[in-house]
Amino acid sequence: MPFDRSRAEPGETLQVKLPRMPEAALIVPESLALIFKIDLTSEKHDNNFLVKNVSRALVEKLSVVFGGEVLNDISNYNIFKTFEDLFLEKEARKHMYLEGIQTEQLCKIRSDSGDKATSGSGVDEDTALNRIYGNSYKIRLDEDLLTGNGCFYPKAFTDNLIFNITLAKAEDVVRGSDPKKLFYRLTNIELEFEYIVSNKLVEEAQLVYSSGRAFGFTHVTFIQNPKLDKSSVRFFQDKIPAI
Repeated sequence: MPFDRSRAEPGETLQVKLPRMPEAALIVPESLALIFKIDLTSEKHDNNFLVKNVSRALVEKLSVVFGGEVLNDISNYNIFKTFEDLFLEKEARKHMYLEGIQTEQLCKIRSDSGDKATSGSGVDEDTALNRIYGNSYKIRLDEDLLTGNGCFYPKAFTDNLIFNITLAKAEDVVRGSDPKKLFYRLTNIELEFEYIVSNKLVEEAQLVYSSGRAFGFTHVTFIQNPKLDKSSVRFFQDKIPAI
């Protein structure tokens, strides 16, 4: 379905709200996503190409808000989720082209990089994949609130669940031979999801919610060790008498 913005650039924040749905509709877990195309043509260098797993690299910060309360506010979200995806099973990773999980060769072909391979091992297969997927990608909103608690019934709540997505800097998303000419833009942004219409499931969901359902989700804390310049740090020595 159409999103309220069709384009976005590095550093901008996209606000994703759950859409209005039929009365007896429940959102299918792991189906909510932003789909879009990535444009590298503006102010680009001919050899620019997207990094692997670009859908994770794109999100520098993600906050989840419900009823005005911030449930999760994750900086360096791209680092956390890229690491998490390293533990995906090989079979699952094989078909995640919309997420950008692919070889560097395919990254260059799909980005139409000036130094992309035109012959050699796997080029014919990658060229065929490029004809299918091109520069289309998606960001999965696979937070635990929507994936680890069964089908989500939004009509049961007076408040909306909101995702604030801050896009990463170009240097975290694009590679190229000239670091001063890295750029990307999201275009044709749309919201994608699946839902089930079932009065029986709605009744079950309402019963569970009315009895005080607790929703589990992962809370992430990013701990950083700052580097100190010893020449600018003053050290103090003191003697403490023994007791």
